[in-house]
Amino acid sequence: MSEQLYSLIIDDIKSRSRWEQRQSLWYRMRNDGLRRKVKPWPNAADMHFPLVDTTINKLKPAFFQQAMGLDVLATFVPMRSQLAGFTSAAEHWFSYKLHEKSNYSTEVMSWIDHMLVSGHGVIKTIWNPDKKQVEFQAVDPMHIIVPPWTKEISGADRITQVIPMSLESYKRAGIYDTSDKVIKQIVGNQEEDAGISNELKDNKLNREGLTFSPEKDQVVVWEVYQHNEDGEWEMECFSPQAPDVKLRDSMKVPYDHGLPPFSSAKYEITDGGWFSPRGVCEMLGNFEASLNKTWNEKMDASTLFNKPLFRAERDLPNSVNLRLNPGQILPFGIAPVQMPNTPMDFDKDMMQTQSIAEQRVTVPDYGIMADRDRRTATEIESINAQSQQNMDLRLRLFRQALGDCFRQAWSLLLQFDKQDLQYRYLEDSLTLDPVALHEDYQLEPRGGMDMVSKAMLLNKAIQRKQLFMNSPWINQVELDKSILELEDPSLVPRLVQDPNQKEGDEVIAEKKLIPALLVGEQIPVQQGIDARVRIGVLMQFLERSAQSGTMISPQGQQAFSARLGELLNAYEQVDTNNARALRKDVEGFLVQLGFMPSKEEQEQMEVAAITGQMPAPEAQMVEQTEAVVQQGDV
Repeated sequence: MSEQLYSLIIDDIKSRSRWEQRQSLWYRMRNDGLRRKVKPWPNAADMHFPLVDTTINKLKPAFFQQAMGLDVLATFVPMRSQLAGFTSAAEHWFSYKLHEKSNYSTEVMSWIDHMLVSGHGVIKTIWNPDKKQVEFQAVDPMHIIVPPWTKEISGADRITQVIPMSLESYKRAGIYDTSDKVIKQIVGNQEEDAGISNELKDNKLNREGLTFSPEKDQVVVWEVYQHNEDGEWEMECFSPQAPDVKLRDSMKVPYDHGLPPFSSAKYEITDGGWFSPRGVCEMLGNFEASLNKTWNEKMDASTLFNKPLFRAERDLPNSVNLRLNPGQILPFGIAPVQMPNTPMDFDKDMMQTQSIAEQRVTVPDYGIMADRDRRTATEIESINAQSQQNMDLRLRLFRQALGDCFRQAWSLLLQFDKQDLQYRYLEDSLTLDPVALHEDYQLEPRGGMDMVSKAMLLNKAIQRKQLFMNSPWINQVELDKSILELEDPSLVPRLVQDPNQKEGDEVIAEKKLIPALLVGEQIPVQQGIDARVRIGVLMQFLERSAQSGTMISPQGQQAFSARLGELLNAYEQVDTNNARALRKDVEGFLVQLGFMPSKEEQEQMEVAAITGQMPAPEAQMVEQTEAVVQQGDV
């Protein structure tokens, strides 16, 4: 079976030979650059304009932000009725497991890089029984072999992962056959017959890194996933050096989800074939070649200008004896050859080429093709809008692959790590309720097009706050929390207070001051209190006292009046209209209780004080009481 399967895989490798050649070209283009084939003279310029590598580095953060999310990696949508707290806890537990208990953050960077370079990235999600955690492996697209008619990895007839490893790693893994006979057959750089049949040896395709290793201390292992007779996925493991020797026993996929542990991300979708997606290298290859050519010609022109050609007035028997050094006396006259000016602006031509290339992959560049030094806000907004529309499509494709990866990781956690319920969220150590662990969730990556920049999100949150401030239909606390969560989620529990709890604290604090007011103590109003709530507390106390017939001393009446006046002044600074309306109600209530005279009584007392019918101290006391209520000042 392994020999027959080996032959099928070799056919798969042969069918993708053209794709492999292109991948090799893109690799050289990105790293070392495509060197100049013919130089006009020895030591001529051989420049490499890093257009592809620069563009990939510009695109990486957008995709990485999609993968890392903000506070959590994925949004969990329960498909059955449950408390929202369980759903939120499951999100936090899942994010903790991937962030801090796996190699997710490092491998996802390699996954994104493979996708941008080759147009197709593959990541493997498995359970590591030794470390007891989910493990991710970004697989080089060259090391994933599928039939040429494959469209999606989940629908492939077979999937072959090429695993090059050192001999020591092979022995240390503990899952392969490590007998001397087997190792002798599978190690690289074999010079003698290792037991492979002659017919198979003739048909063997020696593809370095895929079917054999040139090093003696390295081996190449193939993990092949294919359907069995029942339609279930099973895995076979052997070396292409000895395909008839099983390195592990054949087995079904050992995971509950029953799928091959691979998720593939495409940079684009064209005709749907596995080898159809083009990466940044293929899209910008011609542009980088043009930039290299223009840059080299610019360097050549600079060389000719700085070291011009000369012509002599008479024939030279040996021009080597002529030295062109500063201060040198020449034996005869020479003159430089006048070279024509370049018919083009090299820098402008390179900028134009770079601009077209970056528009090809929708990387916003605010400086390219600018006809003036500064860009207006409208121009920048227009560039951002156009880039977002084009970039959103590619980010959506990546989010689909990311969702597949998350769903496999969640299934592995439910299968193998259901007992470890401890997790950390922000600065708190928490324990997950086992009720929240089930498979009835729809997982969606938390990122989005708007998640590319935290500064962009923060600006939008601030604009939202300004737009809906004091709106009766908008929860103002949640509006404030949306800003704090973007800046630093740990600030939310420290700074945000529930309005109902704050109001309750204000009521309790004001009630504690009532005994001091009853004995006539003057208590100033502090900054930051809720004056409206505290006025209501005092008014309720005075109303209950009047109903029960409790007498309040004149000193207490004056203290209550002073306190209410100051609270009204503080409330008026926050809400002028409502405070003035409330002042009228408070004054009327105090007149009703006898804490202050009515306007008619006040006018009569003023007349009596003038005519001498009322003692001056009593009139002065009335004026002070009225001033306390009106001015809030004793």
